[in-house]
Order: sequence, then C-alpha cells, then structure tokens
Amino acid sequence: MRVSAMTAILLMLMTSLGPVMVTSAETAPSDAIYINEILVSPNNEQYDGTDWNGDGSMGIYSDQFVELHNPTSDAIDIGGWWLDDIADGGSPACSIGWGTVLEAGAYVTFYRSWTGIEFDFWDGDTVRLLDGSGTEMDSVSYGAEDSDWDVSYGYDSGGNWAKLSEGSPTPGGSNDQEWGGANHLQGNCYPPQDHVHNGEYVLEGRVVTMVSESDVIEDGRVLVRDGIIEAVWSAAEGAPATAAGVLSIPTSGTIYPGFIDPHNHAKYNLIPLWDHGTDGWDNRYQWQAYSGYSDAKDIGCSLYDSSAMRFAELRAVAGGNTALQGSSTSHTDTFETMLARNIELYNFGKDYIHTKVTELESDYSGQHIKDGNSSGELDAWFLHLAEGIDESSRAEFDILVSNDLLVGEVVIIHGTALKQPELSALGDVGGSLAWSPTSNLLLYGDTTDVATAKAEGVNIMIGPDWAPSGSKSSMHELKTADWWDDNVLGDVFTDYELVQAITTNIVDAIGWSEHTGRIQEGLAADLVVLDTFRSDPYRNVVDAIDPDVRLVVVGGLAIYGDVDIMQAMDDE
Repeated sequence: MRVSAMTAILLMLMTSLGPVMVTSAETAPSDAIYINEILVSPNNEQYDGTDWNGDGSMGIYSDQFVELHNPTSDAIDIGGWWLDDIADGGSPACSIGWGTVLEAGAYVTFYRSWTGIEFDFWDGDTVRLLDGSGTEMDSVSYGAEDSDWDVSYGYDSGGNWAKLSEGSPTPGGSNDQEWGGANHLQGNCYPPQDHVHNGEYVLEGRVVTMVSESDVIEDGRVLVRDGIIEAVWSAAEGAPATAAGVLSIPTSGTIYPGFIDPHNHAKYNLIPLWDHGTDGWDNRYQWQAYSGYSDAKDIGCSLYDSSAMRFAELRAVAGGNTALQGSSTSHTDTFETMLARNIELYNFGKDYIHTKVTELESDYSGQHIKDGNSSGELDAWFLHLAEGIDESSRAEFDILVSNDLLVGEVVIIHGTALKQPELSALGDVGGSLAWSPTSNLLLYGDTTDVATAKAEGVNIMIGPDWAPSGSKSSMHELKTADWWDDNVLGDVFTDYELVQAITTNIVDAIGWSEHTGRIQEGLAADLVVLDTFRSDPYRNVVDAIDPDVRLVVVGGLAIYGDVDIMQAMDDE
C-alpha cells in the first residue's frame, strides 16, 4: 500500500582483483630481521588440524601466525616494534612486548591468539613488520583466495619467497627442516590500549537486563571492572564483597544494554534528509539512477573524510547506540578508534560477519558464505535484498534460494517486496530481517510486512538506515516502527519486543550473545542510561529522545553523557 504524501511529509519531519604475491625483497635478507613464514589457513580440529601454538585450540582464531627470523650475528631488541596487516585497513596493529630480544640466528612466532591480527583469505592481505617509529622493516603479501589449508608461505631452501606446498609449516625454526613441535619461542604482541577500560565503578539506577521481560531491578546496581560487567544486584540485597570501596555513581535513570544499529551506511550520514520531490520508486535501482540522487550526495567533501566518520559515530552514540553496522570496510584508518563498535570489523577477537550491499546477481556463488555456514565459522551475513515493492525486487529472493544461499546466518536488509512464502522460508532456516520503516516509506511508500515475518518466526531487528532517507539512530527509528505498529498493523508488537529489536535480537543473530547485549555478569559493559519518565521501562525507550540519554558506555568506557555523570566518572 502507498501512504499519502502527508504521511511521507510527517515521516520526513520526524527524522530531522586481490594483491599479488610480493615481498620487500626477492630473496631472504641477511642483514636485518625479516618475516620468514606466515600461515593463513590453519586447519581446525574437525579436519585433523594441528595445534601449532600448543594452547589447546586449533584453527584460524588461534593458529594463524607470522614468524620472524634474525639472520644477523647480533641479538636485536624488537620490543615496541609493530606487527600489522594491510596498511590503512584490516586488523589493528599490535605492539611487540617490551624486552623481546631476538637472539642471533633465532626465530620467534607470533600467533593470532596474542596478536589479534587476522589474515584475510578472501581478499588477500599484506603482513608488515614496523620498528618502534613506524618505519616499515619488511612486508609480504598473498593473493585473494590463494592460501591452502595448513600450507604456509615463506622462504624456501633457495631463499625465495613461495608457497611452501612440499612440507608442513615450521613455526619456530627453519623452513627447510622438520617442525620441532609447539615448544618453540612464541612472542607476545599487544593491540593499542587507548580504547580499553581499566578501572572499576558501580552505576546505580533502574536496571533493565533484557535477560527476560520481567528481569528488571527497580533499584539496581551494576559493577563494571576492566570493561566487563562483574556483578548485578538489587540495593535491597546488599553489595557483593567485590564492590567494597568502589566508586558508586547515582544515575537517576534507567540502565539498559547499549542499543545496536543493524542497518546503516555511516559514511553517508553527513548528507541531509533527501527531499527527492517524487512520489517514490518501485525498486532501489530506479532512485540510484535518478539524477537528483547524484546531486544529493554532492555535499562538497569526501564521504571518506575522517570528519564524516566522526560525525556518524557521534550521531549514533548520541542516540544510545554502542554498535552499528554499515561502516566502510575500506579507508578504515579514518575510524580506527571509533566510539561505537563496528559490526563488520574486529570485535571480541573475531571477524566473521559479511556484508553485501550490491545487487545479488543470478550467477553469484557466495562460496565464502556456504563455506562459513558449513564450517560454523560464519556469524552473520548482512544482505541488501528485495528492496522495493515490485516483482523484480521479490525475485531476488528466488536467486538466494536457487544459489543455495538461504542460510540461517542471513540478515536480509529491507525485504520490502517479500511475501508470506518468502518470509516463511526465511523463518524456517532461522534467518533475520533488518527493518527500516522510515527509509522504506520515504523511498517506496510502503514497508516490509513485518507482521507476517513475525508470524513466520523471522527474527526481526530495527535499524535506521542512512541519513538521506532514514532516521538518526535506533532509538529514533523506534518511533516510526511504533507508529506503524499502532496505526497500520494493529499493535502486533509489544514495547518489549520493539526494544528487543534494537538489542537482544541483534546480538543473538550475529554471534555476540556470549559477549554483549544484556546486562549480565561476564559480558562487556556496553550500556546506555536514559532518564526515567515512564513506569514501563520498555515504553521509556520507545518514547525517549536524544536529551534523555544520560550516559553511553562502550566496553566500560564512558564515551558520552551528561556533565554530572561524566565528571563523576572522570577518573574512568
């Protein structure tokens, strides 16, 4: 159904080829420390993998490694040097531990379990060694989808860099000898700590844990220590011994898990709301070809400028978001220390969430999605699909099914053209839907059939989309969702279910449930505090606006809030 022009106006007002194999030298240098061997694709236990570092775990999360060799006759102190992957992208760099001395002729191996650096199989990657001043000392690269299971890259017996297909990886020793086992020199390497919380405090207020609808502590306390929720209790129970002597901060508000945005395009959020002057379109390809769209994007600065990301992250955080989807996966140097978590990048020691924004072509194989699904390593796949209201948009779902890509990890973004058969199929596999009603209504005059989606067991998330046609934050998008639910759907969703759609429904779908998304002991302290002005804590969120945000905490760090709370937390 098309909504009226007046409704559209009201809505507008409400929203005020991979790298080739190269190395820094064709043959192994003899006068400086260099990268001697890397392993990109270690097998896991299911496929008879090897525990290369002896930590009890097998596979990419633990056993990807980079090995350094000192060919000189002198011991060299490499403490404070840096290991990194591709420049201006990929994983954060890590700093080699102080006092790390590599003796003459020795080898040291750094594993992902310490470095946190993931080598990218799908796009290829570069591995770099930098000294303490940031000067590159050595680098090696490998191509997209080039690495083989348990086959390393390194210098062969002739001193040439190659894929070492003839033998086993040899971390800790020369590449032309037998591997000596896990008892070899392993180095420590630490990511920058400027975004890591060290300290402790207690927040006082009404605590909405989101563990269940009824799990609300009216006069609650939350102990945060070193970025983790250590304890949650009622004031009537008395504080645990671990909270003795810890700074306690009255918030005079309601404490929730941080809100999560499952659908955005953050680099575009400098663009104002687009008054496109039309009655809308039938699919996304029509407005993308519209001349006015190019004009709307021309705002006089690069969308990749660091200021664009600063604005986007602040805009999200000001609305209570502690994580968002849809930031650029290139030019990531512009937001390496982003205030909110970026869903597609590195979080909680892993990065197995994929995104596809462009058209789902009929010959799209998506082999990485199939492989990730079968191995269990895929956490989520955010897929823009069926964005529009015509048959051609709906038919994109047929491609998804025909190409064996309808997997439980899929998060279909928009899905406005999907009908009951498609939504039933999505629900049957345990898939999810990211609903952005504001953007749908402004561009197409209609939105996704979320009532049917709910009835068919689809996991529903709510996300604001981008600034040109969406709202400012997840909290703002709840206003449109609530209006549509009340005035069009007939109150299909409870307030609790709406809040789930910006918190727990998302973490449960993307493999984050063991890390964040609820106020529970052992989870990351990603929190938002709102003023308390409704007795129903869930209606409190639906009705809240930006000035009601008292505090936003990401990983224990207070990054945004009212002056009184921020001053009280000054030492944190």
